[in-house]
Amino acid sequence: MKRSRAWWQERTRGFIPECARVIEERLGAEAIEAIFVCGSFALGDETVVLETASPVLLSDIDLVVVVTSLDALFAWASRRSELGAACEKIVEDVRFSGRVEVGVMRREDLAALPPRPGVYDMRAKGRVLSGNPRVLELIPDYAPSEITTNEALILTENRMVALIDCRDGAGRAAEAEPYESVYRIARVYTDIAVAALSIAGAYVPGYAARRDLIRAKIAEGDALLSGLLSAEIVGKIDRWTRYKLEPSIETAGAGSGTGAFEGLWEEAAREVLLFWRKAATHERDPRRALSNPLRVEDLAGKRRTYREWRNHLRGWRPVLGGVPATRRLPCAMALGARLVSGSPLDAVREAGVRLLDRRLGAGVESSVAGAPGGFPHHGGRWDDAAAELCSVWSNLVFGRAGDRG
Repeated sequence: MKRSRAWWQERTRGFIPECARVIEERLGAEAIEAIFVCGSFALGDETVVLETASPVLLSDIDLVVVVTSLDALFAWASRRSELGAACEKIVEDVRFSGRVEVGVMRREDLAALPPRPGVYDMRAKGRVLSGNPRVLELIPDYAPSEITTNEALILTENRMVALIDCRDGAGRAAEAEPYESVYRIARVYTDIAVAALSIAGAYVPGYAARRDLIRAKIAEGDALLSGLLSAEIVGKIDRWTRYKLEPSIETAGAGSGTGAFEGLWEEAAREVLLFWRKAATHERDPRRALSNPLRVEDLAGKRRTYREWRNHLRGWRPVLGGVPATRRLPCAMALGARLVSGSPLDAVREAGVRLLDRRLGAGVESSVAGAPGGFPHHGGRWDDAAAELCSVWSNLVFGRAGDRG
């Protein structure tokens, strides 16, 4: 029997504060300046399935621990998953599809956070659980107009890789509870809404608030948003926002068969790639009509920059360190300028865009050329290249292969 949202809120009222207590026990109160929750749980927008035998939490729970020293940072930054797992054990009757994600930072890190939608939400809507009640004031107070198109493109590229990672979701969609796979589809459209408003300089926190603002601004004649988002996409943002806030298979229209999920996946892939092309075209040439965006091959990899070459090179060191010694120099030579013009994650995102474009243009049975230096994939069958890319992505983002974002 489906439970109410009020039941869920009452059931989990003490869960987030209890997470903070567990973290304090492990780190020691003297090592912590503050702990706060951010993301969808801070906004009350978390996605939980309430029509199953046990509640299924689809959203991640995002916690940030602000530590007081470099020693504490070094000790716990690599053990974040351990902290998250300890928090997940607090409730026994909730199934975690997402996870408890614990970030570890110093106050200097908060002050250096760049203008991004998640950072904007963190300062505006984060909720301090323990410690310094004014810690969120350390985060820069950015205006929505300071979020760049590049940040919107990065967000969209991240979503494309996550979509590739659920390409095998058709099998799961045939199971009794296909909510997890369909949630990946929903996030494509809700992130398109985030990216579009960011490009328009009008970002606001909250899924429903973004949906409503997009409709209002397009009705007022906002030319940029109208160019980025067709009326059909605006309708799908509404549909998938409803799924995000109250997931049900009826809302998704996914049915119970693999064919239904495959259709949703293909549709989402085409629409997120088209949106990315429009956004990247706008960044490159704001005067160009978005009804005729540039091709992927004309856009992918064009945002590389040498301004942060030291950070880029530092990021590649552990990647090259994992390559057998006999192949390390040839790999570095094949990567060439990429070692200083972008990070490993930049390379993964670029490859993800290219792979999705290849899949839509040539099909799942097509072959793919390997990426430079074999990073993040060595090519071959499309699905093999996609699997390798997603494994690299999971290692870089979550610290372990096989985890899904």
